[in-house]
Amino acid sequence: MAKPETIPQIICADPALGHLLSQWLASQAIAGEVVCSPAICYHAPLCGCLKPVWLEPQGLVRHALLDAVATLERTRHAFKSRELADLRMRLEQLLKDLSAYEQ
Repeated sequence: MAKPETIPQIICADPALGHLLSQWLASQAIAGEVVCSPAICYHAPLCGCLKPVWLEPQGLVRHALLDAVATLERTRHAFKSRELADLRMRLEQLLKDLSAYEQ
């Protein structure tokens, strides 16, 4: 079975059309997923493809950590600081630990 992140997704804001698309994909034996709600997206709770999603406190923390890590990664060449690199690695480890804890 394919991992969720390797399955192509079609984002559709119209549930009726999404249902038709799902049926068509199945009839053509095409691997794919039609997402009509952020709740069924495998990126949940951070999916914002269809509309901004209200996040639970844990989702807000995860989103803030991901943003901080991404910012540190993008600016690592501008600010050559071992301390900032260490901070980024600690935040990345924290995200891994949180993911392991949630499973």
